[in-house]
Amino acid sequence: DLKTENFVLVQPPTNSALAVRGIDLESAQPFDDTPSDFSPEACPPEFAEAYLGGKGSEFILKPSYDMWSLGMMLYELSTGKPYFYRQSGTAITTTLRDPNFVADVSAIDNDPKLRELVAKCLERNPNQRPSITAFLLHPYFTTTGIGAWTF
Repeated sequence: DLKTENFVLVQPPTNSALAVRGIDLESAQPFDDTPSDFSPEACPPEFAEAYLGGKGSEFILKPSYDMWSLGMMLYELSTGKPYFYRQSGTAITTTLRDPNFVADVSAIDNDPKLRELVAKCLERNPNQRPSITAFLLHPYFTTTGIGAWTF
């Protein structure tokens, strides 16, 4: 799962800028596989539906799952709190399963381009979430000088 607690800041020995390192990623699964484990705060609505319907072990992972998780992670990084702050796993999956659930990203008030990018990642319909290429080419990145070419 892509979630903030799986990443840490480290100081490289060369005294250069801080770097981000992924940790606790042993449960990572390839696309078109089934999840071996999940974190409610990072799972998308379609997985919550499958899990609560007793079909979580049959769920096939697609890139849209990670785009949802990335949206949740960006939400937390930009607001300082997880989207489902202080909610239980059961409450989170139940909320996500609700067909009327729409992610409210209005708390991201510091940058309208970032808010739009996070909203796209948190689209309920997995087919409407951006690909990683579309994500990296979003105006939030292309207007900040980061862009896809630096990755």
